[in-house]
Amino acid sequence: MPGFIVDETRFMISDDDKEHYFEEGYALPFGIRIGELEDESDCYELYVSEDGTYYILAVKDELHFKWIESGLLLKSDFMDLDVDGVSLHLLFSKTSAKIARLTSLRNDKSCRFAMALYSAFVKTRTIDLESNLRDGIYIERLSVILPTYSLVGKVSDRALFENAVRGKLDPENLSAPDGLNDSLSFVYVKRLLSKKGLNLSKMAPLFEPGAVESGFSFGFEKDVLFTAPVLIRDHYQVYDTSSDSFVLIMDSLWAEALLSTSIINQISLNSLAIDGKKYYTIAIKKDSAIEAMDDRIYGHSKGSAMLLAQAMRRTRALLPSCILSNALYVESLGYLLPETFNCEEKLNDRQTIASVLAYGPFAMAPFMDDENVDIISVATR
Repeated sequence: MPGFIVDETRFMISDDDKEHYFEEGYALPFGIRIGELEDESDCYELYVSEDGTYYILAVKDELHFKWIESGLLLKSDFMDLDVDGVSLHLLFSKTSAKIARLTSLRNDKSCRFAMALYSAFVKTRTIDLESNLRDGIYIERLSVILPTYSLVGKVSDRALFENAVRGKLDPENLSAPDGLNDSLSFVYVKRLLSKKGLNLSKMAPLFEPGAVESGFSFGFEKDVLFTAPVLIRDHYQVYDTSSDSFVLIMDSLWAEALLSTSIINQISLNSLAIDGKKYYTIAIKKDSAIEAMDDRIYGHSKGSAMLLAQAMRRTRALLPSCILSNALYVESLGYLLPETFNCEEKLNDRQTIASVLAYGPFAMAPFMDDENVDIISVATR
């Protein structure tokens, strides 16, 4: 009928009328309580725990089955729960690592963020070459982007990646000038970041992204997929893997200097030769921080910020003249690993920890002023 217009608002269901999987305050069997609803679609809901410690991604049977059947996730990644006769499957992650829909991400200030996201693309495409990731869910802890199998138009991985590394005020851009099938590569990512003024180290990666290596040399029981280097510096490289751990690879000069200070222990290290050169390696669990202090993405809580402050003080006691502002923080070791051991310039640990407390990132929200004072005092006294 010409000129006939449908008033779609008469058929829309308001958010107030929609029934969610959980009510706020719902107590899960092991004590965690459901907090605010962070995000939702017609096939999943993302919550934050009441105490702000965990993300809780809840899905029904269909999506759960597809993710497991595809090999993107394991059954052990989920907790199964029946709520009022509805079968739900819950995936947990500490809020220090992101869970978010891919198109909501934006960060043009961090190489580490970009390389972590690139690593997730590598792992995902190693398992699933075809699925449309436009409505995908980024799980930082598992280094994966989970497709939701929606009917939205397909967008290339390059367009999705470039959209994620845009500025906070830049409009969304999912155009695909290079075509829908263009995939990401380390060279492409490095060139893109360079254009944005985010220069990776000139050091070449020790392993090709997507390489499968013998787990024995790195302390694993079986072979492991090296998805991508998330951090490359002159004396070390940090690799994301298909396991629950990162791998820190240190050249022998730096590692042996650290060993001489007692910051690291020989027992915790493995050694291997690459192109005739000796390197030391150590596996670091992904649920704790490992990052350069001048390129941070770990979301701090008050507890983890206090651990960082204690690690700074502990490191400063062993190496009074080292530079901490660009050191590698390894939370599980309880120390920062400085690249410069002796510096004649004035050192300012207060400024370093204050920058973390001022700019984050945070697991949930910035801390109260009195809490910041306590943390700064621990780091600098």
